[in-house]
Amino acid sequence: MQPFHLLIEREFDVYKEMMDMKIICKQSPDNLYAEEAKKLSKDKEIIVCAFCHNHIADPSKQIAIHQSFRHIFANPHGYVFEIGCFSDVINCCPASTLSNEFPWFIGYSWQIGICTRCSTHLGWYFSSESNSFWGLILEKLVFP
Repeated sequence: MQPFHLLIEREFDVYKEMMDMKIICKQSPDNLYAEEAKKLSKDKEIIVCAFCHNHIADPSKQIAIHQSFRHIFANPHGYVFEIGCFSDVINCCPASTLSNEFPWFIGYSWQIGICTRCSTHLGWYFSSESNSFWGLILEKLVFP
């Protein structure tokens, strides 16, 4: 049995993550900003953060995990995410400790991934003993 203070800390972390996700999931870039992001993405043929236009990935880094680029998952709090899988990203970094709780991909641990410029939650970094990849929330990205 874990000491009480560790249980309280874990509950606070889960609550904080849940509240952050509620706020992030309600964000949406305004139309003018979205048009600028689409133009930048198309002109440079890169995938950018929908909120700050930061270069996040190159289209060539899209990969299939379990025979699909796109996956739809719900977290334990009921939030549904449509993610795309990438072998490598730019300007997205892990922002949490490694977790094995509620894995979406069996055999993989995960960490929350955020944009290095605006700190928007962009997805997750998944790693196993033999493989790793990024699962990024598609609505948080602008594709060329």
